[in-house]
Amino acid sequence: MKRTIIFLLTAIAVVSCEFLDPRPIEDLTTDELLGNAVYGEGLLAQAYAILNTEYIDYTEYYTDNAVPAVPGGNSLALGNWTVQGNPIGQWDAWYEAIGYLNMYLRDCKNLLYSVSDPALNKILQKQRRGEAYFMRAWYQWLLLRTYAGYPAGGGECLGFPIVTDVLSTSDNLDRPRNTYEECVAQIAKDCDSAIVLLPKWYNGSASYNNNSNAGRGSAMAAWALKARVYLYAASPAYGPSTQDLWVRAAQVASQAMDYYGGLNLHDFNYTTNNSGSLNNIWIQPEYSSNNWEYSFYPPSLFGYGACNPSQNLVDAFPVSNGYPIDETTLYNPSNPYASRDGRFDRFIFRNGTTQNGTVVQTYIGGDDAPGGLSLQGTRTGYYLRKLLNSNVRLTPGDVTTSYRFRVFLSKTELYLNFIEAANEAYGPDDATLGYSANTVLALIRNRAGIDSDPLTAGQQDQYRLDQAAAGKDAFRELVRNERRLELCFEGHRFWDIRRWNLPLDHTVKGVKITKSDLPDPTNLAPGATVSTDYCSPWETLSAVNDGFTPTSSTDNSHGKYGNWNSAGVWRYIQYDFAEPTSIAKSEIYWFTDGGGLLLPTQVYIEYYDSATDTWKSVENPSGYAVAADTWTTTVFNTVVTTGIRINFTNTTQSVGVIEWRVWNINYDSYDYVDVETHTFQDYMRYVPVPYRQTLIMSNLKQNSGW
Repeated sequence: MKRTIIFLLTAIAVVSCEFLDPRPIEDLTTDELLGNAVYGEGLLAQAYAILNTEYIDYTEYYTDNAVPAVPGGNSLALGNWTVQGNPIGQWDAWYEAIGYLNMYLRDCKNLLYSVSDPALNKILQKQRRGEAYFMRAWYQWLLLRTYAGYPAGGGECLGFPIVTDVLSTSDNLDRPRNTYEECVAQIAKDCDSAIVLLPKWYNGSASYNNNSNAGRGSAMAAWALKARVYLYAASPAYGPSTQDLWVRAAQVASQAMDYYGGLNLHDFNYTTNNSGSLNNIWIQPEYSSNNWEYSFYPPSLFGYGACNPSQNLVDAFPVSNGYPIDETTLYNPSNPYASRDGRFDRFIFRNGTTQNGTVVQTYIGGDDAPGGLSLQGTRTGYYLRKLLNSNVRLTPGDVTTSYRFRVFLSKTELYLNFIEAANEAYGPDDATLGYSANTVLALIRNRAGIDSDPLTAGQQDQYRLDQAAAGKDAFRELVRNERRLELCFEGHRFWDIRRWNLPLDHTVKGVKITKSDLPDPTNLAPGATVSTDYCSPWETLSAVNDGFTPTSSTDNSHGKYGNWNSAGVWRYIQYDFAEPTSIAKSEIYWFTDGGGLLLPTQVYIEYYDSATDTWKSVENPSGYAVAADTWTTTVFNTVVTTGIRINFTNTTQSVGVIEWRVWNINYDSYDYVDVETHTFQDYMRYVPVPYRQTLIMSNLKQNSGW
């Protein structure tokens, strides 16, 4: 065989230099190179190197989730998508990777990794072969996800030309696209081969299976990929979307979950600095950087603010009780960021977000608005926060970095894949596979902090229960919204919209905030007349509005209110004002001695309505959570009243209060505006096969419409 110089081979430091041939590389034959672990494994390394490890998947800009900071930066979504200028996909690179992997699988079966340890040699041969099968499945999946579609003239959905052998110039390279289902079968076959050969995790103690190998394919990753592929195959955009296909997808996802270890929620996290998180199934090897923060932090944090999440996405986050913002009185349009699902503030920088002592200001004239610290500013009123590391500082003179990585496959996605498939196959509550879609979705929403009844032990989620009771169709809408939230900015939304056959056109919305010019909020309690229906005679009612700030819930230094012998009885404290007064917030500091005076078990606030001469509950309260050693805050729609009262009870003991403050709030004004209109033709549901390839390969049918 002719002597060859292989420029692409990259040595991986898993073998000793005892294997290096002393001759120059240009003097080695191809067989000699591929028989040497140092050189032969370079084929596998090159396939890994082709992985896209950019943080944000820019397809988010082609959806209703976000826009780029620079107008026109997503021209594809603005009606300028052409077959000759198609930015979606990497056909050549992915086939290049498949070519390396095919060569590795054919020529590198007997690489020598260790002369002194035959057992280790056998383990590494098996493991690396499994990685090659997994990586080939991965690149085949990328081709299928990206280029699947229906050819002009009709017929069944097509995928990509399957290539599992090493091609040469003498082979017929003009290959037709295989059917979608043929591609699914090939990917599943490679995943199954990988599962047999690979370790479940890289969490062992040996050099070949410890955490330093986290970027390599694993059996768990192969299971997760197979589940994803079957979910897409069941989707309506690619075929008949039959019951059998949904059952297949649900079964494989449940098998993957069982293989993982069943249902559990350890270490689900939203940061990028924990490569050992059990939410990670397959990740990019971690590295130290602050590039993401430079790209996506707001200007006030010394970032460029390149990604601007949409108001559409913000509105998709429910309120903390789990209900959509238009289906609950807990949502306050005058204070739209209060009492929201905890994921909202984890994923998005908004006006008022505080990080590292800096308050983000997206209101008109603020540091992070257009014309502020950056001429561009945010186009939507928001900046990307998800997966950025809050420990990274970019302050001049105090710049830090952090370890980070991209997550390719996660347990969160696996759960969501199961939920969707199980609901379509069996409905929300059928546990044929060991757990129901509803049960698994409960874990996802519980992690987000959803609780429709904070005063009851445990987390309640009445909205989820109602949607499940309403049936498959209603539950589907909840499932799709949860998928949108959990996987935002991870490259799923663009493809989910397409595979679900949802409308492609969107009007992306944003918000313009005008800051209130009224005086700062004031504690109104000291100017009120305090009264109650009962206070124990040895306690001090007047202490509750004397302006004192307690140090703890046992602080009795300034006196307190107590209603001894009131177990199970509703009591109240009332403030009366000489003139109608605007009130929008309550802060109360409860007293407890651990015995006769305890925290209340139930609370609610009322105001006096002079028009009807009745007491009415405040509207849109942010919640009545009860806690010791802190101010318990409730924000509600502003009332103009001469009286306000807080009602409370404890089912077994009495209640104590150290201080109760009530405040006016000067709300900013929110003007919701159209930012960008995304225009797609119907045929653009399917991405075009590269135009140049269709010119070269006459059998390569183009997707219809392109």
